[in-house]
Amino acid sequence: MRPLQTTLFVLLLLVLATQSFRHVYVKWIEPTGSVLDEFRPSVEEDIAASKDLDELRALYAKAHARVKPYEEGRSLREIQLARETNQDVYLEETRLRQAIERVEAQGRSLAQLWFYWGCGLLSILLGLLAYARLNAWVGMVGLITGFTEMAVWTSPLWRSGGPQGEFERLLTTKLILSFASMALLLALWRWRERVARSVPLA
Repeated sequence: MRPLQTTLFVLLLLVLATQSFRHVYVKWIEPTGSVLDEFRPSVEEDIAASKDLDELRALYAKAHARVKPYEEGRSLREIQLARETNQDVYLEETRLRQAIERVEAQGRSLAQLWFYWGCGLLSILLGLLAYARLNAWVGMVGLITGFTEMAVWTSPLWRSGGPQGEFERLLTTKLILSFASMALLLALWRWRERVARSVPLA
């Protein structure tokens, strides 16, 4: 079993370390500006400057309120053409809707991250209990499952346009949990080495 444990330890540490480096790069090093920023539509600037979902909702309400007066007195064909050609009134509404959907998706991802990372931690604790009380192989299944959950749900993010508040919260949480996962893995390995020196395990 020791060769399997060593292989899994190396692989898991490799995955967690490389994705932690990616988180650090995206959070603090990755360039976020562009020479084209000065040509962005004002709605994109408003979206980027927004701090939370409430601000986006207020911007969307204003954009949505401008649509009905614009459509009054116009034929369906004119309205359809305006939508297809991204007239400003529709462009603002569409981009704000997309930004809101992106922020809501990131909020859901944050909740999922905490839930599944917690499930991974619970699996590790149960695996340790099974390792000590029931069977080493059953315990290894719990440990592998737990660390795999942690590695998968702390996987790297890619920055995109739009509001950055929720993205930054998600990125920071992933970075913290990646480091916590590595610390837990290293602590368990150190404990395993100490036990192996005192009482050889199968």
